[in-house]
Amino acid sequence: MEGDRPYALSTERETDSNLETRIRAEFADMPGLKLTLPQASRLFNVERLRCERILGELVTHRDLSSSGGSFQRFDGDRAHPDSTHRY
Repeated sequence: MEGDRPYALSTERETDSNLETRIRAEFADMPGLKLTLPQASRLFNVERLRCERILGELVTHRDLSSSGGSFQRFDGDRAHPDSTHRY
C-alpha cells in the first residue's frame, strides 16, 4: 500500500544506522581489519550495493578509509583518503 512507504523508508534508515554501528564496532574491535567490498558484504551479510553505500558513507564520515579497493579503519594521522598528495 502507498501509505506503508514512509514506514518502509524509516525502517530502512533505522536498519542502515544499526548496520553502520555494527560495522564501526567490527573495525574498532579488530584494528588491523582490512576488507574488500565482496568480503565486507559476506561478513556483514548485506547485499553488495547496500554494503557499498554504507561503506561509502562511513568513508565520507571518516570512520573508515578506502585504498586500493579495501576498507580499513580511518587513521586520523593520515591524509583524508580522497586527497591526492604525492611525495
